[in-house]
Amino acid sequence: MTRDLTKPLKVVIAGSREIRDPSLLMTAIHDAGFVIGEVISGGARGVDRLAESWASTKGIPLRIFEADWERYGKAAGPIRNLKMADYADALIAIWDGKSRGTKNMIETAEKQGIPVHVHLCGEMVPERSR
Repeated sequence: MTRDLTKPLKVVIAGSREIRDPSLLMTAIHDAGFVIGEVISGGARGVDRLAESWASTKGIPLRIFEADWERYGKAAGPIRNLKMADYADALIAIWDGKSRGTKNMIETAEKQGIPVHVHLCGEMVPERSR
């Protein structure tokens, strides 16, 4: 399915929990070039919270998909990521090259066929084709 990337999109903004620099978020949003009509967050600390704050400041609708750790245990993160990728039109990931949760979100979005923009920061990893 081809998406019109010039229209407002439901965009997952996700990333490593240790990243707390708002300038990284702003750079990633700018570089991705998506028209963001709704922000989707996993509700975790770090990038997710930065995205939630940004959406609130900009008056952009926000939807949070919380992981149900009690019910699903270690599978909760990947289950939540799949729900977000199914709902979303695109993904912006701010990744430190190490976070397994962010890596899973990127891979899940790619498998779902939605556009993916990865902003690498910190320890870099080899570029992957999207």
